[in-house]
Amino acid sequence: MGYFLGVIVFLIGLLLGSFFNVCIYRIPREQSIIFPPSYCTSCCKRLTWRDLIPVFSWIFLGGKCRYCKQRISYRYPLIELTTGLIFLLLYIEFGISGTFLTYSILCSILIIATVIDIEHQIIPNGLVITGTVAGIALTLAGLSVNWKDALIGILAGGGTFLLVAFLSQLILKKEGMGGGDIKLMAMIGLMIGWKLTILTILVSVYAGGLVGGLLLLCGIKKRGDAIPYGPFIAAGTIVSVLFGDELILWYLNLFL
Repeated sequence: MGYFLGVIVFLIGLLLGSFFNVCIYRIPREQSIIFPPSYCTSCCKRLTWRDLIPVFSWIFLGGKCRYCKQRISYRYPLIELTTGLIFLLLYIEFGISGTFLTYSILCSILIIATVIDIEHQIIPNGLVITGTVAGIALTLAGLSVNWKDALIGILAGGGTFLLVAFLSQLILKKEGMGGGDIKLMAMIGLMIGWKLTILTILVSVYAGGLVGGLLLLCGIKKRGDAIPYGPFIAAGTIVSVLFGDELILWYLNLFL
């Protein structure tokens, strides 16, 4: 039964990943995510069910539109597979539970926000509002962290990033943290509580420093170039919810 449910969860993740691709394309363009139905962004031809099977349609069509033969970005199957795998890992770790539901919603928002931030350097307010409303509802329903953890999580996440932004503006006279990142971190704190929020901040800082350093060394980015921080927040959050207890124990053992 467990394996069967795991397969179902993975397939649901694939299907949701396909929908997330629609959100990623349309939200920054201020288009409806519901109407019109899915279409080719090159020729605007409406796609049939055969064109919309997650991952497999892209493979069978050779990564090209069935109608205009324009190449379809590898991002589409990658998002679908990533969503399916994250959902599967959450199921393996938490089973079908309130925690699974909470983290699935959170990770879904983070997947969409990450790609939009990479491509457009924005984190849409609508995504943060959706996550905030969901987080409050889940907390009140007893399916997420308790309200005290949620409140402290908001302060730990959004407050820390707000302080960084303030000090950066005061001392360095430049933006150190975008408003979208601050709001996103506050939403994350609401949904995962203060302990995992602090871990998320630490992981995101290490990941951002490592990747930023590599980009500078490889000449991909120059000193002073903006690097979207949303992806590092998302990566830190996903690592924290999946491996948080182990990482906290390991980190504490380094200093105790």
